[in-house]
Amino acid sequence: MVGQEFKVDFFVVGAARSGTTTLYQYLSKHPDIYVPRVKELNYFSKVSSSQPQDYALPKPEQEYHTKIIQSPEVYRALFSQAKPSQIKGDISPSYLWHEETAAAIKAHNPKAKIVISLRHPVERAFSHYLMAKSVGYDQSKNFQQAIHAPLSGHWGGGNRYMEWSDYIGPLKAYYAAFPKAQIHVMIFEQWVQGQEKAFADLAEFLSVDHYKLERATDQHNQTLAYKHQGTLNALRTPWARTLFHSIMGESSRDRVKAFLFGGRPSEEKLPEQVSAQLLGQNIESLRQIEELTQKPVLDLWGVNKIIAQK
Repeated sequence: MVGQEFKVDFFVVGAARSGTTTLYQYLSKHPDIYVPRVKELNYFSKVSSSQPQDYALPKPEQEYHTKIIQSPEVYRALFSQAKPSQIKGDISPSYLWHEETAAAIKAHNPKAKIVISLRHPVERAFSHYLMAKSVGYDQSKNFQQAIHAPLSGHWGGGNRYMEWSDYIGPLKAYYAAFPKAQIHVMIFEQWVQGQEKAFADLAEFLSVDHYKLERATDQHNQTLAYKHQGTLNALRTPWARTLFHSIMGESSRDRVKAFLFGGRPSEEKLPEQVSAQLLGQNIESLRQIEELTQKPVLDLWGVNKIIAQK
């Protein structure tokens, strides 16, 4: 792993589709904080991707949403522009998938601070599904079909939607690896409605002054049903991706993607009965989340209402 003289000070470990891009916007603009131009580094998690470009080395001065960084030298180099006065952060939602990641982060820096944003598990899963469908990763007819399809081994590109919403195992791993004082849990449904206070509380946890920011928007994570969905789906096939990358430079590919990515909000809605059924199957683990985090998730996520109806 990374050498002992180099330490990342804090980690935003997820959950995916729970506002981590908004948090990145705030943290990246804070003068006392340094986060790399790659929003998601995925260095400490055991994730894989079906997209070869996710493994390609990031180019200097170019921004990326996600990469899979495997080299200690590359990981360290991504923080090389941090000033001595700045604290360094890694924002990778995949860190809340594998339980082993908590121990890997602790081995890197036992004093690291851990930030976790949790969202209603079914709504998070549904949002993840809409994103995957909008970019052509998921061809399911609807959410119900998607969650029963054969599982993919790739992070973010398969249909492990409810698995990625099963927070309790990774949460227990982080609380076992780090003292409670080093863990800051944010509940998505609460903090998105009061961003200013949420950012101020986060800054206090990270021991930096609060930097006032205009209300952040999670533009990357706005789910779209693309105008050219058929073309986009065709470009997702392995032979098309190979051809696409062999004949076009990165800037040209970006222009094509920009053209294809203009769209409108998806019209698919999460059926209430499906949400209640899936939530009801995980009541015990949700109780454990509330006990562990001391956050009122049973009320916020409507679990108590489901319990009362049984």
